[in-house]
Amino acid sequence: MVRDKKQKREFIRQTAAKLFVEKGSENTTTRDISKAAGISKAAPYYYFDSKEDVLFQILNRTGAEGLKRIREIEKRQVSDKEKLAAILDLYTEYFAVYRNEMKLFVDEQKSLTPEHREILKEKQREYSRAVIKILDSLKAQGQIMNFDTTVTAFAFFGMVNWIYRWYDQAGALKLSELSKTFQHIFTKGIYRDQ
Repeated sequence: MVRDKKQKREFIRQTAAKLFVEKGSENTTTRDISKAAGISKAAPYYYFDSKEDVLFQILNRTGAEGLKRIREIEKRQVSDKEKLAAILDLYTEYFAVYRNEMKLFVDEQKSLTPEHREILKEKQREYSRAVIKILDSLKAQGQIMNFDTTVTAFAFFGMVNWIYRWYDQAGALKLSELSKTFQHIFTKGIYRDQ
């Protein structure tokens, strides 16, 4: 099958992502990527500057796509509660559905250059700012408790960041139920109303 340059680059990226998840980026060579993709040993260097560049492009695109979706949520003409619920749903879905990419995003940034790590950290700060902004607004309206909103936001991130390690989409718990559970735990807690 003949692929254009864009398709070939994407195919190499996907192949590399699978290998990085299975073996770790440090233990994956460009030769491994070439072999798994069925291309020449030199081909990855035609499409990417280095193995690190392949990893960075995977992670950067993952981060950029998530930010794009958060910005779309922020623009909605809905209440802050609805925006927060949508962002919580997005995060839950992202970590459950895009588990390979999220595993790499969480575990493999250490393999990047300092410059590339900083680009990704800025994206993570943007995620945090979006959630904190909504929490600040809800707090100012008296709709949530008087907790530090940065701590509150990071509590949520901590709750969902490990989904990729244990959630099985083929299992009994459906994604919608997982999201509903996280929504309830984060916004109402685990106790029954008293």
